[in-house]
Amino acid sequence: MNSNFKWYMISTIRGKEEQVLEALRNRIIAENVAESFNNEATENGAFKMFTKPTLTPKEMEKKRLNEPYKIKYVNIYPGYIFANMDMTDEAWYVLRNTQYVTGIIGSSGKGAKPTPVSNSEIRKMTKAEVEYQKMFNEGKNLLDLKLGDLVEVIDGPYKGEIGPISLLDIDKDIAIVELESFGKKVKVEFAIELLKPSDTYL
Repeated sequence: MNSNFKWYMISTIRGKEEQVLEALRNRIIAENVAESFNNEATENGAFKMFTKPTLTPKEMEKKRLNEPYKIKYVNIYPGYIFANMDMTDEAWYVLRNTQYVTGIIGSSGKGAKPTPVSNSEIRKMTKAEVEYQKMFNEGKNLLDLKLGDLVEVIDGPYKGEIGPISLLDIDKDIAIVELESFGKKVKVEFAIELLKPSDTYL
């Protein structure tokens, strides 16, 4: 195997990562630079997007009702994808000139080639991806909630109330939400499954 194969972090326009991956897979063949990319780096070839499984509120509701539901995989590092490659001049040119690619991390400009991402960083990211999948399989934080997120209570006496998450305990599957009651802010503990992301702005 080419000992020059290293991991590089490519920045893209957010939300366009899948298109960039598709375009790069096609372009490296069309431009005859495929040998500069390590096709055995992952099960999907030389390119990698670290993802985590999540459910939209609609799919979460279906799951709660034991109906068939769809899992959505989202990029853990929005706006970034990774390539395991030998950064030859030709391969570098193809990367830089692919639609929606905005740059390669570690490139100082002035014609200097970018620095690769260390293997320990890649291992850390791979571990995070595995952890997210494990949490999902265990039914923890399926909605991918975070501290400060605005949520709506979907059942019980507080149904319809909206507030920010002030504490999140994924292991116990609970969240504390700050709600307004009689003009006062109160902190109420909920099972995570009783919450959904709110599209309201307070």
